[in-house]
Amino acid sequence: MKYIIFDLDGTLIDSMPIWRGTGSGFLKNHNFPVPENLMEVVKTQTIWQTAEWFRSELGVPMEADDIVNEIVESVVEAYRHTIPLKDCAKEYLEDMHQKSVKMCILTASEADYILPALDRLDIRKYFSHILTCTELGKYKDDGAAYLSAMELMGGTLNDTVVFEDAHYAVKGAKSVGFQVYAILDEEVRKDDIEKIKATADRCFHSYKELMK
Repeated sequence: MKYIIFDLDGTLIDSMPIWRGTGSGFLKNHNFPVPENLMEVVKTQTIWQTAEWFRSELGVPMEADDIVNEIVESVVEAYRHTIPLKDCAKEYLEDMHQKSVKMCILTASEADYILPALDRLDIRKYFSHILTCTELGKYKDDGAAYLSAMELMGGTLNDTVVFEDAHYAVKGAKSVGFQVYAILDEEVRKDDIEKIKATADRCFHSYKELMK
C-alpha cells in the first residue's frame, strides 16, 4: 500500500449522526411530506444532488443554492466545533505518514464546512489533496471519482487502497478494481453491514485493529 484514498464522513470523522434527519428536517420545516425512501436516496448523493432531487422530484419551490445553504447552516457548527475523529484515526494517519504512504480525502461533502473540521482536528496536514465530488464533477457510485483521485496522487490500482463506510461507495470502488477497506459503524443498518462485509476486502471497527 503506497497510496490511500479516504472517505471523510463516517470513515475518518464521526459525523454521520449529525446528518441523520437533516433532509427530513428541511422538508418538515417547509411543510413537505417526507418520502419513506428519503435516506436510501440521499445517502448516495452530494448535497447539491439532494437539493436538485428535492426540486425535481418533491416539488420544493426553492433554488438549489438556498436549499443547500439552509441544510449546511444546520450542520456547519458541528463541523467547526464538535464532530470527533473515529477511534484511533489520527494515530493511524500518523503511522501511515511515517511510512511515507501518500494520502488524500475524497468526499461527497463540501469544502467550505469540512476544511474547518480538518484544521480543528489537526489532520489536514496528512493529505496531499482534499477532493470533493462536486469539484471533480465525478461520483463514487460508478467509481469514476476514485480513479481521478488515484491519478492525481500518482498511484495505480495495484498500490492504492480506498477506505469507505457506505456500501454504495465500497461497491463503486470495487467495480473499477480498487482494494477497499471498510470501517463498520453500529449506526449502519444491519443489511448494509452484511453487504459491506461481502463486498469489501477488509472490514474493521477501529483503526487500532489495523496497527496491530
